Amino acid sequence: MVRFVRDQPDAYIYSSFGTRIFIAGFLLALLYIGQGILVYTSTDKVLSLSSLIGRDSGGDIMGQLVGGLILVTAVFVPLASSTMAISRWVLKRTYKKLEKLEVDSRRSQLLLMVARFVFLGCIVAAYAPMPMIAESAMSGGFPTSTINYYQTKFMSLFFTLFGVALFLTIISPVLQLYQRTGSRALIFAGFLALMVGSSLVYMGNTDWNMSVFKLNSPEFKSSFGTTMIFCGTCIFFCLWIVARNAKSILRYQKMHFTMKLGE
Repeated sequence: MVRFVRDQPDAYIYSSFGTRIFIAGFLLALLYIGQGILVYTSTDKVLSLSSLIGRDSGGDIMGQLVGGLILVTAVFVPLASSTMAISRWVLKRTYKKLEKLEVDSRRSQLLLMVARFVFLGCIVAAYAPMPMIAESAMSGGFPTSTINYYQTKFMSLFFTLFGVALFLTIISPVLQLYQRTGSRALIFAGFLALMVGSSLVYMGNTDWNMSVFKLNSPEFKSSFGTTMIFCGTCIFFCLWIVARNAKSILRYQKMHFTMKLGE
């Protein structure tokens, strides 16, 4: 059930909201499941790209570092940047349409804005040591601090930020619609969003808290692939619940007017 509002003047705009949210959920699910399958099946092929710049990802430590950075660039950074792009071009535009009918969406937009900054933090975390690598290469030195960062801190930092940002992104439309309908189904959608975010934070600080030099290990590939498929599935069902709930507003409006005409 949805909370009845007299004449429900925003029913059509929320029906459009539901369609856009479903599209966002489908795109995000496709992205996460696709990246999970990519890591599970093609990690070695991605790492082999390091040979194009004269480095062997299975050779010395610098070759392993280059291979790890290539995998980070091909998988981790696209996850953050693509999620941020989808939230901007689908979710934010949806909120702008709500504003045209004077529907309050400030809280939801604030969550998206905070998530965008955290996603940018993920990208910064991925490439922050690059100037030190360049400086070491020019001086002929060895980037010890950079190696230490990618061995001990990067995975934990990246996936902690990533989990928080993804949770804020997904919970944003859930909060927006819960303010409108108060549906109990949205509580379950919020739980799915929490599961996605917390699983990434948890994995980033336990099983995935490893050196980027070991990302081709069978344990990481299977764990990452499974988690991404799980996250993609949860994201899809979370935003599907939101979309279905949003479209129900229009159905109840039509039912209300049908009953009025029959009186």
